Amino acid sequence: MQIEPNRWPGRVVPSTGSDVDVAVESLCVRASWADADRRWVRRLLEPWFRAGWSVDALLVAIDKKPDGTSQGRPRSRAQVAHEFLRARLRTWTADGAGLAKPPLAGISLGEWYRVNRRNAALNAPRRGGPLSSQGRQAQAETRALAHRRDPVERSREKGRRRQEVLDSLLVPGQEVPSFADSWRLVADLIPVQRVCSACGHVRNEVSRQAHRVA
Repeated sequence: MQIEPNRWPGRVVPSTGSDVDVAVESLCVRASWADADRRWVRRLLEPWFRAGWSVDALLVAIDKKPDGTSQGRPRSRAQVAHEFLRARLRTWTADGAGLAKPPLAGISLGEWYRVNRRNAALNAPRRGGPLSSQGRQAQAETRALAHRRDPVERSREKGRRRQEVLDSLLVPGQEVPSFADSWRLVADLIPVQRVCSACGHVRNEVSRQAHRVA
């Protein structure tokens, strides 16, 4: 399968002639060298690719020296692309003879494919087990509720389901407590305040509930 230059993996070391063509084009695109003569760039980079250099490693060498210092200003329009590249890579020749070790380790295209397939398998969504009957019913109700476009109908449906949950909490055989029952329970727990008719002083008496317990 042929890879487009703008998608060529930067860490892959090209090995075949077609891979070298794609890698050369990828480097020119990433370096914004639209005017570069691809034939001269390829002729210059072929020994570097054979030495295990990748596009990412070459781009690092264009910007940095082996000691990590800057190579200087980027290429100007007056400079020929492959001559500029040759001058930058000259600092990466070991003692002026062999090629230095690439600043970034490269991998083969086959290894890159294997890593990609493994990562795709690890990140693939996992299918859960079959739902129970209650789970299928809840899923159907949720989907039916989501498809309703009428906001009033959705609100009513939510209220109905909320009431069903509240009703399920009731004790069988007992009536639902009324508001009066709740108020009577609170009144029994609140101390009764008496006001003296002579001095107006407020006295807190023991609540009726506490009085009955005593």
